[in-house]
Amino acid sequence: MIIEETYGLTSFNGFFEIPIYRLTNEKFEVELSSYITKEIPYSKEDMEKWNPGKGKSMYDQVWSDIKDLSEYNWKFNEIIGWITLHLNHNTVIGEIFLKKAKRIVKNSRSKIKFYDCAFKIPFNNQDSNQKIFEEMLNEINKVQQMTKFKNRYIDKSKFELIGPHIDWKNLYKMLNK
Repeated sequence: MIIEETYGLTSFNGFFEIPIYRLTNEKFEVELSSYITKEIPYSKEDMEKWNPGKGKSMYDQVWSDIKDLSEYNWKFNEIIGWITLHLNHNTVIGEIFLKKAKRIVKNSRSKIKFYDCAFKIPFNNQDSNQKIFEEMLNEINKVQQMTKFKNRYIDKSKFELIGPHIDWKNLYKMLNK
């Protein structure tokens, strides 16, 4: 059973994709807040002086309106790449796909292309599902430590949430039919 062809150099069964972000959501919010603050030509205190009792709420409303106008969602717009997990017989392969740009900035329009094979994990039928999951997670954590990804955010949250509950051995059997 083939789920999908990969985008890179291999044509193995892909079964999980982990997003790589330009920055964390928290850092994005700080960056967005700084941008919005620069867009408003007056401070909250000035607004309160001009409109006693209403100024702060008016400022907050202007701030909120500018944020809404930006219509910029971190989760879908700050992705700069993916780690895709594939299976080739008894080996899990992690491939990295990244935006091809010297400098990745907000609103980057560069295309996401194959970057590197991050890891290959052989396993056998004696390995437990927990061991297989832990080895994959360990390899993904190693990718985060690579120089290229030090200031990036690899969102493992979904993988960490469902990974321990997946019967990896049966999934591999199904994918190798």
